Amino acid sequence: MDFKQLSYSLKDLDETKGVVIAYANAYNFKDADEDISAYGSFEKSVNENFKRIRVLKDHNPREMIGVPLSIDTKDTYGLLTTTQFNLNKPLGKDMFTDVKLMHDNGLNAELSIGYKVMRRDEKNRNLITEYKLMEYSFLSSSACQ
Repeated sequence: MDFKQLSYSLKDLDETKGVVIAYANAYNFKDADEDISAYGSFEKSVNENFKRIRVLKDHNPREMIGVPLSIDTKDTYGLLTTTQFNLNKPLGKDMFTDVKLMHDNGLNAELSIGYKVMRRDEKNRNLITEYKLMEYSFLSSSACQ
């Protein structure tokens, strides 16, 4: 599994419910690996495997911090996630309060996807046309771990 990180201001945060709306990936943007995610590249994976996609802390499969309520693959900017943090679990509550603190102080939340590339464009190998999304993570630092 590979990882891609995105630093982005949260779109919305509901403190009473522990819900965060944020982008986990951006379309048509050249990332640090020189890859570009094509619009629609997550659609098949999310449609077929939504119930298996996890929300983790720092890509650690033993540290689930919440569940995806929805993943919008048709947003024109990127992969828009709505996450319910598990506020009954110390790990989930701690990560949510860290995300809120960053948001309240004008800092970007760091999100990263765990994926496999299923298909690339024949002519432009940097353009990923299909992903298999396995998880997305809220990061406790600005570097993928």
